[in-house]
Amino acid sequence: MRRLYGFLACLTATLGAFLINTPAASATGVVSNGIPWTDDLNPVPHPPGVIEFCTMGVVGSDSLGNKIGISAAHCVDDAPDGAPVYRYTPTGPREHIGNIAYRSPGGGTGVDWVVIRLNADAVLTSDGPSARVDGIGASDPVGPHCKDGAGTGIHCGSITSQNTTRFYSNAQSGGGDSGGPVLQNNTEIVGMVRGFDPVLFAFEYIKFAAVLDGISAQPNPIGKGFVVTNN
Repeated sequence: MRRLYGFLACLTATLGAFLINTPAASATGVVSNGIPWTDDLNPVPHPPGVIEFCTMGVVGSDSLGNKIGISAAHCVDDAPDGAPVYRYTPTGPREHIGNIAYRSPGGGTGVDWVVIRLNADAVLTSDGPSARVDGIGASDPVGPHCKDGAGTGIHCGSITSQNTTRFYSNAQSGGGDSGGPVLQNNTEIVGMVRGFDPVLFAFEYIKFAAVLDGISAQPNPIGKGFVVTNN
C-alpha cells in the first residue's frame, strides 16, 4: 500500500539560497528525476485523498551499463519484482519506462528504496521537470536542503534530527512526492521523500547513502556501481 499523508498542518518554505533549474523533460522516451511514475498501466478509481503516483528520485547507469532509476519501495508494495512501471498520466495512455529490478529488504517498511531497470532505449537527462540532479552529496547531510516532488513541487527546510538511514526535516512534502529527490549544493542528491512522521511531527526522508549501501550489499548486479546522469 502506498504511504499516505495526513497533515495536521502545512509547513511553508522558500527556496532561499538554492537555485533550482526549471527545464521541461517530458518527451516520450526521456526519463529524469522528478517525473511522476506508477505501476498501474491504466487509471484506477481511488478514494479521495489517495494518490496513485510517486516521483522518480534519480536516474543514472550502473557498472554494467544498465539505465537505472531509483525511487521509494513503498510505491510498489503491491507489485512484484519484474513488474513494469509507467510514466504517470492522469487519464492515459501511460508510457512503459522500465521494470522493477528489486527493492530494499522489507520493501516499504525497510530502508525503503526500489531499483528500476529503465528501458535500454531510454534517454536519460539530469534536468527534471522542476530540478536538476547531476551528482551525489553528503552521506550524512546537515543544514538546509530542498526537496522536489511531482505532487507538491519544491520546498526547502532544515534537518531537525537523523539516524543511520533517515533524516527528518521541516521541508514540506505531500502525496505523490514519495521517492522524489532531496538536494543540497543545488544539484546533489542526499535523500528521497518517504513521508511524514506524526510522532516526531517532521517530514521523513531516506538517506541516499543508505540506498547505495543497500544496493551494494545485495547479490543482484543490476544497479551496482550506480553513477548519476550528468548531461
